[in-house]
Amino acid sequence: MKAGEGMTDEEKGKYMDAFVEQTKRYCRIDYDDDEDIVKTVIETVFEKLGELIPNFNPYAMTSRQKLLTMIFVKDQYDNPDAYQGNEKKLSNAVSSMLLNEMYGGSST
Repeated sequence: MKAGEGMTDEEKGKYMDAFVEQTKRYCRIDYDDDEDIVKTVIETVFEKLGELIPNFNPYAMTSRQKLLTMIFVKDQYDNPDAYQGNEKKLSNAVSSMLLNEMYGGSST
């Protein structure tokens, strides 16, 4: 059984709530007004990482996957218009981390 597969819905909810709070701290969002937006952006990032990273599991992320998620959420939250019509470039460090995840460079 893979990590995260045996979690109950309640455990998944607690895990996700904790991850949302961690992401808000990373993004320096210290209020709850935009929490629904942050959750939506996290879900969107999870979908994208699921398309790019083989066997991606949002309930059993590596440290690198967590950091990638938080970086993408922060960038999207801080620059919501940057992705409308224009191609946004990733930093070299983020590109490197993502490529490592996509092609099996992560430790499990």
